[in-house]
Amino acid sequence: MTRRLVTQVEDSRMGGFAAAMVTGHQAFLAPDLVEDMRDSGLAHILSISGLHMAIVGGFAFFACRGALALIPVIALRYPIKKLAAGVGMVAVALYLALSGAPAPAIRAAVVAWVAFGAILFDSLRALAIAALIVLLLMPEAVLEPGFQMSFCATAALLALAEVSRNPIRELDVPWWVRGWQGMWHGLKVSVLASTVAGLATTPFGVFYFSRAQMYGLISNLLEAPITGFVVMPALAVGTVLSATPLGTPVLWVAQQGLSVIAAIAGFVADLPGAVLTVAAPPNLALALSTAGVLWMCLIRGQMRWVGLLAALAVIYLPREAAPDFWLDAEGSNAAIRVDGTAYSLRPTVRQYGYQLWLKHYALSDAPLRSAQDYVCKSYVCLPAATAPYRVGFAFGRKAPKPEQIEALCQSADLIVLRSQVIEWPAVCARVNRITASDFERLGAMELTRTKSKDWHIKAAQPLRGRRPWTKG
Repeated sequence: MTRRLVTQVEDSRMGGFAAAMVTGHQAFLAPDLVEDMRDSGLAHILSISGLHMAIVGGFAFFACRGALALIPVIALRYPIKKLAAGVGMVAVALYLALSGAPAPAIRAAVVAWVAFGAILFDSLRALAIAALIVLLLMPEAVLEPGFQMSFCATAALLALAEVSRNPIRELDVPWWVRGWQGMWHGLKVSVLASTVAGLATTPFGVFYFSRAQMYGLISNLLEAPITGFVVMPALAVGTVLSATPLGTPVLWVAQQGLSVIAAIAGFVADLPGAVLTVAAPPNLALALSTAGVLWMCLIRGQMRWVGLLAALAVIYLPREAAPDFWLDAEGSNAAIRVDGTAYSLRPTVRQYGYQLWLKHYALSDAPLRSAQDYVCKSYVCLPAATAPYRVGFAFGRKAPKPEQIEALCQSADLIVLRSQVIEWPAVCARVNRITASDFERLGAMELTRTKSKDWHIKAAQPLRGRRPWTKG
């Protein structure tokens, strides 16, 4: 189905977008589109999530309820709202099967079932039941950002629904006045819902991704009606009819809507200050912020605002000072921090870990500094006079030649080798060394120079611990 959507949508770029919206497969998404969606705060629509489940289940619910309301015999004798909720739950289950039931889709489906279950039960109690169901199916999900963000956002929206009151409507007003009032009420609800859900998930975005989308409210308000009223209905009908000639014009409508969403994402992502990069807070900040958000959702009355102080912990708790060096887990790359910037010694090797390290400490990349501070040749990098620290590197899998080892020891106080050296020259007797055996035992490392000129090492493997699924 993914391949069919990619090929049948005229614009191949939008074809990959359409496939991601229907099946959740993101292999055909253009990288620049993914970046724009992330920076604009719209990345959540690229995977099968609560938005998709709400649209599919909500469409089935309202269609069924509307159809049953047209039959007086049924409408007057049976609880058609509850019957429609059951149809919505079945529609969500079918869509979950269509998506291949990945973990995010399972969580979204459970939350959608909670929304329908709230017709019969207390909402927040049903949300707790949903969390227990997900944890029974996949207990490891509690540690994933998606689980934490989706359930906190849902709890915040349910709490908002509890305190919100529908406006009093006059019995006899002109249709255009009622339409105007309904439009403003809908806009108010959309702004409140987007703001509350965004604030509830912000602590997790800051902690896990070290970034915050500053204009996410704007992009989501512009995107939501297009997705809900144009894109998803057209994709649903077009996918069903994709094996017939009738599917082409419907998918063309979906393509136009997706093009508008892509334009919105690009416009918002290009705004000045669209993405704020912040250093990741300590683990305690996430625990306090989560407790604060849940307190504000569960406690009623003025006392709920006490949780605001804890919810803001990701903002005011002090950050950990950035280390001076980052070493890849296998010793194949290294990065050096210089004030608020950093650079990688091998710009084409193991960049994923390096980019995560930059984001974690809110450092900016300064690639031109590498050629100034280091002289690299044949996997060996010697520090120049401008280098902030006298640290040398050998990134080859084979041990350096004896003359290369001597050059490293003469120019550096600490040398980092990816390989293991059997015999060290006498000139290296006073030089600190990190070799292959250290990487095997410690994994990735962060090095900080202390005031006493010693090196403090923070290693990944001891923090990870020894588990059946870990190395070492």
